[in-house]
Amino acid sequence: MENIKKIGKHIFWIIQLIVSLVLTYSVYKLLPLKYLAIVILILAVLLGLVIFMQLSSKTNKTVKIDSKVLAIFLSVLMIFVNVKVINKAQETINKISNGNIQTTTVSVLVKKDSAFQKIEDLDGKQFGIMKNIDRENTDFMLNRLNEKFSNQVSKTEYASGEEMLQDLLNDKTDAIIMNEGFRDSFNLIDKKFESETKVIYTLDKQKTIENLKSASVTKESFIVYISGIDTTGPITTTSRSDVNMLMAVNPVKKKIGLVFIPRDYYVPLQCHDGVCETGAMDKLTHAGLYGVEVSQATIENILGVDINYNIRINFDTLTTMVDALGGIDINSDQDVNLRNGPRCNIKQGENHVDGRCALGFARERYAYNAGDRHRGENQQEVIRAMINKMTTTNIIKNYESILNAVQGMFQTNMKTDEITALIQMQINDMAKWDVQSTLVDGKGDMVPTYSYGSTPLYVMRPYTDSISSAKIFINEIIKQNEVKK
Repeated sequence: MENIKKIGKHIFWIIQLIVSLVLTYSVYKLLPLKYLAIVILILAVLLGLVIFMQLSSKTNKTVKIDSKVLAIFLSVLMIFVNVKVINKAQETINKISNGNIQTTTVSVLVKKDSAFQKIEDLDGKQFGIMKNIDRENTDFMLNRLNEKFSNQVSKTEYASGEEMLQDLLNDKTDAIIMNEGFRDSFNLIDKKFESETKVIYTLDKQKTIENLKSASVTKESFIVYISGIDTTGPITTTSRSDVNMLMAVNPVKKKIGLVFIPRDYYVPLQCHDGVCETGAMDKLTHAGLYGVEVSQATIENILGVDINYNIRINFDTLTTMVDALGGIDINSDQDVNLRNGPRCNIKQGENHVDGRCALGFARERYAYNAGDRHRGENQQEVIRAMINKMTTTNIIKNYESILNAVQGMFQTNMKTDEITALIQMQINDMAKWDVQSTLVDGKGDMVPTYSYGSTPLYVMRPYTDSISSAKIFINEIIKQNEVKK
């Protein structure tokens, strides 16, 4: 009985000590050392105060009771901070740093009015597939079907999606295999595609992409490929890249350079593992259909740079992110009524906008003479404004909604400790970054593309001098970045 009383005498400050140590460890993983020292000092003072109040022979019974209440309150508060703030931040970092995982959805489609209702109904039937395009994913589906069926899959190979689709609609084949990333292309080939076909079977193919170009992100310059997608599925899903931007980062000089590359740039694809044909001429946006690493390698080839990381941004969730930040301040070079953002009237000069208007501003192209070129400048302006807002101290009040928004909007192959190092660096110095931007340009044309077959599409043929200027711009941002050791 006496031992129980002795333990009870110390239990409250012991619990506070344990919770303090756990919080200290969590802070150590996220905050710079100078803030860690402050946290340790505060926790030590509070713990010392509670121990003194509980154990000192000079304190009366009321004070001892108050000290126990204080110990419980402080322990609960620290648990709350650890779970709701520190652990939430770490969870967010872990979720957005899984960008080395890529998911491709492959479907089996039949005519809408066919009698086929489930995949087993197609055993022994005729499948249409693309002969050369996206064979890695097509073969993935074929192998699964051969395992599932009692008969070997009978297939007809096509050189173009147009021919494959027409044979399905004309009942020359029973089903086709399609990468869901190509859905928009089939809608373009035939406007009846969506209404006259149905999906009866899908498989998700996951792939892990190894990053071999890591950098010491707080001491060395690095280059990030930003791929902007509009997709209703998971951000890991392969799809066309409607926004293509390079971000050159110099952490020592606190400089960021954004280079916008038009989605319609007509470029030679840089493929791997048979996912597409290296050297085939296509629109840059289509490179994303074969995976973010194909888009990245294609841009490396265009601009002659080594890209260290990629970030995928789902612009469909931009509204949530901007609203979580409390809005952003953008600069417009002219008055414009946004077609993609009803009731968002942007004035020339600085505008404070919410998420809905920011998304409309980032998507607008029809209101400008330069079309997609001007849209690229607007997207750069939105990203610049978001960077400026994220590097200020007043975002702390909205930290939880910001962390929730980040999880759905961003995905990167940057490692967790690299992201943490950048966060610690920014918290440590709270420096304001110099964000500059440029774009590459070209001349419009109508030609067939690799991914869409013989159907002529609008493309932009690159200007050589524009590419050269972009290379110089990037070099100016990243040069003289070494830190003396």
